[in-house]
Amino acid sequence: MSGMGNEISVKRMTRRMFVSAVGSAAAGCVVSKFPPLGASRWYKGMLHSHTLWSDGYVLPEQAVKVYKDAGYDFLSITDHNRIGKENDRWLKVSSYNGKWRWPPKTVDTGVFAAFRRDFPELKWRVRNGETEVRLSPVSEVYARFNEAERFLCLPGCEVTVKVIMDDGICRDVHMNYIGLDSLVPCVRGKGLVSSVDGTTVKRMIRETKTQVDALVGDKGGRTNIFFVNHPHYRFCDVLPEDVADNSDVRFFEVCNNGSSFAPVAPLPSDGFYMDRFWDAVNAVRCLRGEPLLYAVATDDTHSYPGCGMSNAAFTFGDGWIGVKAERLSQDALFAAMHRGDFYAASGMDFEDIEFDGRKGTLSVSVPAKAGVSYSVRFITTKRGADVEFRTVEIPAEGRRPRRNVPVFSDSVGRTVKSESFAPGVPVRSSYTLAPDDLYVRARVESDEPAVYSRRNRMHPTVKTAWTQPFRFSTSF
Repeated sequence: MSGMGNEISVKRMTRRMFVSAVGSAAAGCVVSKFPPLGASRWYKGMLHSHTLWSDGYVLPEQAVKVYKDAGYDFLSITDHNRIGKENDRWLKVSSYNGKWRWPPKTVDTGVFAAFRRDFPELKWRVRNGETEVRLSPVSEVYARFNEAERFLCLPGCEVTVKVIMDDGICRDVHMNYIGLDSLVPCVRGKGLVSSVDGTTVKRMIRETKTQVDALVGDKGGRTNIFFVNHPHYRFCDVLPEDVADNSDVRFFEVCNNGSSFAPVAPLPSDGFYMDRFWDAVNAVRCLRGEPLLYAVATDDTHSYPGCGMSNAAFTFGDGWIGVKAERLSQDALFAAMHRGDFYAASGMDFEDIEFDGRKGTLSVSVPAKAGVSYSVRFITTKRGADVEFRTVEIPAEGRRPRRNVPVFSDSVGRTVKSESFAPGVPVRSSYTLAPDDLYVRARVESDEPAVYSRRNRMHPTVKTAWTQPFRFSTSF
């Protein structure tokens, strides 16, 4: 990764300290593209991307090539309600004239030209006077790009459901599952968006997770990842209780750089909205003694640079995760994530994260960068905090339906310590859990704008990185 040196000093916990610190919380992590630290090394990955198998604008080979060329270690293509398996699917080629339609039904001429340039050996044809290109099954694409300990493609799908509730309100819910190459029953044979009547978002999340777990059983119990996507995408109303009450859901997107979000007014627009959602869920789970919720960051990529897309707004390269694992394999990566041994990033990285399980001290560091200043916040929710929330109705506008979005108490997700660092000064900061802290996590921001800063986004417009939450373990 950029900005990392070959020499990184890391204080190592003993195995006993590590186990006691993790419990349901997170282990410390450092991301580097350099040699392994002890028995593990560090990998950069992205778990939310789209291709012409659903509503992305490029062919799957192009999507994978862009991420591999950019130095990522792993990637999952997660098309809507699709896992591309057809062997004989062809798409016509036509000019978009810079107008990128949703969903795309053809391949833009510029994208096709870039495809022929980069993959001259792959199939295309002229049929009935029209140019067509073969849409490769993702298994073929993955086999082309996978390299042991250099790059790994992981099967995945974005379950995309419109929940039509008893009161007539429609609430979309999107969920990614990674590591399985079969569709869950609720979206088999459906379109890019399936509809379910007479249920709730909470029950839909639970049913989908149950179906994913059943697939895991059919596949021999292989480790997988399941997460709730962009809770406040402009068509989604996922409330904190929908996630808090599904305690076996361990991951969600704290940052999604490919989606437009609910209107800011009358909601806070300080870039901490999704953080407060995260804190509300974790406060409830801590009080119940349930597993903590971990966060991922993604690009939710639909448009890719270098693929012949003229006049397109690219959603690439600003959201990723860093995972510490023994090897670049599905089982090793996902086992580390289930331990919480990873972090979420939007445009910047940590140098070091350490949690001392005996003292309850979280320490973070970020390397100095010339001309760039940083700030760090340690965030918690105290025992006795008001974890209830009220909902604000936002009227319908255009294609966006009427919305009900939560507003949180100021006691949820409090900053208990903050520090600022002048340009060119490295971040070195720590915080020790107080007896009434339910957990602690850190968020570091630079003063550099995010690559894809969007007005009305309900997450940061500057480069940011998040640790996972940590809490005391009851056994040492």
